[in-house]
Amino acid sequence: MEISIDSQGNPILDQFSEEGFVDLTFRLTDLTDDGQHYRFHLAASYLDQLVGMNVVVVKGIQGGFDARMELVKDNVYQQGVRFLRSGPESDRLISAISELYGSDKPTKGMIEEETFTAIALHQGACDMDSEPVKLKIFGRDGEPFDEEEYYESFFNLDLPSGFVFWNEKDPDYRNALLQALSVD
Repeated sequence: MEISIDSQGNPILDQFSEEGFVDLTFRLTDLTDDGQHYRFHLAASYLDQLVGMNVVVVKGIQGGFDARMELVKDNVYQQGVRFLRSGPESDRLISAISELYGSDKPTKGMIEEETFTAIALHQGACDMDSEPVKLKIFGRDGEPFDEEEYYESFFNLDLPSGFVFWNEKDPDYRNALLQALSVD
């Protein structure tokens, strides 16, 4: 897969969006490992502006499914992924997502932090250091459960190549995702 980048080496945010889905591409920088988590920054270019955010992912996430493709409950990671505001570029990211989603509601910026439950869409062992790992992330899935606030997406990490792909699962989740990540 060839990734289009801007003059600063950042991928074009929405280059793989098609067929009514908004899929986002980021360059991964500043990767650190604190023993329990990977911490990194995501950056992309949208309309010639830098957009991005910081991310924390639980280290050692393992496949969410057994050989019979049944869910392995021990491999469901509450607070498995966290999105963190990194400054004005995060506010521009939320504004870009809002525009790409076709929302007519203006955004004021990104919240400081949003936490997701994560499941690796793999069977068996995963090694984020050496292979891409496809995660499904669930936002606002805690108790009490509110179907209007709940949303899902795919967050695919390719640490070896230095890219992350945040892909839409269903356009019906757009409003809930924007509300969750946006400052009121």
